[in-house]
Amino acid sequence: MRSTGQLFRWGLTCLLLVPVALVGSFVASGTPVLLWLALALILIGGAFNAAAVVRGIRRVGSGGLMTSLDGMTPADRAATPHTAEPIVPQQRIIFPDDGTVNPADRRLRRRVGLAAAAMLIALTGWGVYTLTVAQPLAICQGQLTLDQVYAAWGTPSRIAFSVSITIWVILSLAVVIGVALIALLPSLDADRLLSWRRMLALACIAGSAIVVASLAPYFAMTFSLSEDLLGTRGGPQSAESLVYGLTGVALSAAAILLTVPDWRRRAR
Repeated sequence: MRSTGQLFRWGLTCLLLVPVALVGSFVASGTPVLLWLALALILIGGAFNAAAVVRGIRRVGSGGLMTSLDGMTPADRAATPHTAEPIVPQQRIIFPDDGTVNPADRRLRRRVGLAAAAMLIALTGWGVYTLTVAQPLAICQGQLTLDQVYAAWGTPSRIAFSVSITIWVILSLAVVIGVALIALLPSLDADRLLSWRRMLALACIAGSAIVVASLAPYFAMTFSLSEDLLGTRGGPQSAESLVYGLTGVALSAAAILLTVPDWRRRAR
């Protein structure tokens, strides 16, 4: 039996994935599949939240809520004299693990974080290739070589693109270094707050941010190069650009799935 909190987290997860699906549809030029997915997530999330509310009301009426707080059944509570001692609330973070400290997991957290940092470097390199090679070739639709594309590109626009992509690369590498440094944190507080799963979720958020930030040089290049080559304010999207954008969307979804829902089976 799933708990009320788990149903609520599942519903919240579905609703948080809705804007991710809408962004994916925008990246994929309005793909209907992702729009239908967003609608399905709204309905499923609403159903989970409604089930959580119904179950919560039932637990309050049956006394199950108080039993989960103080460990006493309604019969035990009726037979126990009333005391003025208050129930001490417990602070909880919405994460799939319980936040307990296990120093033995520090090495795993470091390995996951450093591996994720290496993958983020690869993600940045893939973005550089997409922006400087794949997308320019897609705009000219195979009629020019890469050297001819850059030769026909107006100098002011080309310089502006070079500046924007350089800034993006620098910021992306700063994010990678930040993830690596966080993975290497030796303190006990870091072990408590950053399990390997949370470290992976943080890396997914960082990767999604890198992809989203690449939109600035992408649009700068697409609009200016299309105008110089085709006389239009936009050009075709390369397959690499599409996959790269959807990768950022997938990383956002992965971060939500790693942090919000609780997949463990519990008694009601």
